[in-house]
Amino acid sequence: MFDTFLDLLLPARCGSCGSLGAWLCPACRDRCRRLEEPLCPRCGVELPFLKASCGCAHRLRSLRRLRAAAAYEGPVERAIQRLKYEGWRPLARPLAGLVADRLAVDGLAAAQLVPVPLHPARQRQRGFNQADLLAEELRRRLRLTPSRGRLIRLRDTPSQVGLDRVRRAENVAGAFRWEGQDLRGAAVAVIDDVATTGATLEACASALRQAGAGAVTGLAVARRAA
Repeated sequence: MFDTFLDLLLPARCGSCGSLGAWLCPACRDRCRRLEEPLCPRCGVELPFLKASCGCAHRLRSLRRLRAAAAYEGPVERAIQRLKYEGWRPLARPLAGLVADRLAVDGLAAAQLVPVPLHPARQRQRGFNQADLLAEELRRRLRLTPSRGRLIRLRDTPSQVGLDRVRRAENVAGAFRWEGQDLRGAAVAVIDDVATTGATLEACASALRQAGAGAVTGLAVARRAA
C-alpha cells in the first residue's frame, strides 16, 4: 500500500540515471552486467574457465548454493545505494526482478524465503530493512507464502565493508538466530542486497540449519568483488 501511494504521489524516477518513467529504466536495466557462466556451483562467483575451483567449500559449510543476479557496478550499484541510504523503497521491485530473472535460469529449490535481518537499532535508524522489501517482492513474484518465523540479528555487527575474508566471517559468526516453528528439514532461501564473500549469508544459513532447515540457498541482487 505504501508503494502504491508513493507511485501516485511521485512519478517513478530511475534509481540509476534519474530519468522519469520507471524506477529502473529499460536502458539502465540493459546495462546491468549479469554474472556469466561459468559460475562456481557452490558460491556463484564467476570463474575464468569451466571446471575451475574457487576453493569456497571449506568456508561455506551451511550454504548449499549462493547466487547473485548481477555484478555490483554501474546501474545496480547506484540503485542499491539509493534503496539503502536514500530511502528509494520502490527500487526493491526492479532489483528483485533481476533476482527473479536469475532464478528463471537456475531455479529455486526452496519453499520458504527469508531476508537477512538488520539489528533493531540499525533498522530504527534506517527506517526499514532493504532485504525485507526484496524478500516481499520476490515472494510475490515466485508465489511463495511468508515463513512462520524469522531470522533475528543478535548483535549489531560492524559493517563488513573493508574487512578481509577471514574478518568478515568472524564478524558475523553466531550473529543470527531463527525464531519460530521448527523448520523440519524444509529447504529455505535467504536474501540480501549484496554478497561479497558470502559470510553474512553463510552465518544466516548456519542459524537456519541449527533450527532444522534442510538445504539453504543464499540469494543476492549483486555480487561485489572480494
